[in-house]
Amino acid sequence: MVLVAFIVARLGGGRLPYFVFYLSLLLWAGAWLYVRRVAGRVTGSVTVDRRSLEVGDEIPVKLRLENESLLPVSWVEVEDDTPAHLLASDRPRLGTTLPWVGTCIVHLTLTARRRGKCRVGPFRVRIRDWLGLFVREVVVASKAPVTIYPRVHPIDELPVPLAQPFGPVRTQERAFEDPSNPADIRRYVPGDNPRHIHWRTSARMGTLMVRQHELNATTQLILFPDFNREANVDACEAGGGSTADTAAEIAASLAALGVRRRMETGLFCVGQTRFAVSPGKGERVFLEIMEALAQVDAAGDVLLEQVLQAEAGHLGERATLVAITPRLTPGLADRLVALRARHRVTLILLDATTFAPPGLARRQIRRSDPALVDLLARRGVWVYVVPAGADLRRLDALRVRVGEGVGPWQPLARPQATS
Repeated sequence: MVLVAFIVARLGGGRLPYFVFYLSLLLWAGAWLYVRRVAGRVTGSVTVDRRSLEVGDEIPVKLRLENESLLPVSWVEVEDDTPAHLLASDRPRLGTTLPWVGTCIVHLTLTARRRGKCRVGPFRVRIRDWLGLFVREVVVASKAPVTIYPRVHPIDELPVPLAQPFGPVRTQERAFEDPSNPADIRRYVPGDNPRHIHWRTSARMGTLMVRQHELNATTQLILFPDFNREANVDACEAGGGSTADTAAEIAASLAALGVRRRMETGLFCVGQTRFAVSPGKGERVFLEIMEALAQVDAAGDVLLEQVLQAEAGHLGERATLVAITPRLTPGLADRLVALRARHRVTLILLDATTFAPPGLARRQIRRSDPALVDLLARRGVWVYVVPAGADLRRLDALRVRVGEGVGPWQPLARPQATS
């Protein structure tokens, strides 16, 4: 604009063209000085109320902008550069103003979309002059990271195989009778242990009475989610689902179940590195498992059967091992059957083809062999087949049943997603 006014003034001459030229030059220089002066006096800070949340939770964010200059800012554009695949903002871009020597507070809401760790922001604050000729940018970033944990589903009805006596979980198996925890006194029936006869009550009642004890048991619950790069399907950007995220949600939900039932719970998996949480009880172990599941990526090169072979040898006898994977191979099936000699084994098989969106070449995704699934179920491995969008709260309904009148397992249709 200034250059055009100068050319017109030189060619045409006269007072008016030169007046327009000087006025344009003055406005141009004033706008440049204004933006430079104001941008250097604008500062910002980010306040995040929570440092951790689960997938689906919302987190409020407060962006505070301060103008220490004596000049007001007529146009401020704020752009949120928080990783959108992890935290989605309700206002990714907005405009506002700043008064002279004043403050403006912008409230945002971020929704957790996927597990992981990231920082809120940075926020790019662009300051413009009143003519829109010049732009200066101020970057405001938060210092503390936010951890997004996988969603925990309230699984209560899942029957975890109990293998060790004298625990906090009630059972119906007589083999787990706890002599330190008497429950009732009843009449003697043939087959009862004579050591359990309560002689004082028997003398008072005139017939033999025996002490009945609580049937309690426990187990070590060890989780083995599969984060192998080639085994997992990630079609979130194409409208599908992620087997790795679903495996993390199942592992987190089972860990919460183990904590509620006061079981020793542990986790072993290999992603971009090895993650290991030794079996233990309480909230501390649960938080360690959640931290591992928030950080692990489906970037591993180690097969799940190799992880089982390397880690299961360090565990105690008769633990409950839970393998969570989207791919069942003959090698993995052999390893699970071999582990049945010392442990209780559960396989949670994610139906990988249902995680691909419609229109994607599903034939490129290898479907698990139904014969292997049926074989494992008949060999005593508890097998659950989970399609995309399944209600994980009702995981027990997805168990593969075998026996008389039960046909071989067939792949399930993709159900409607539930909230």
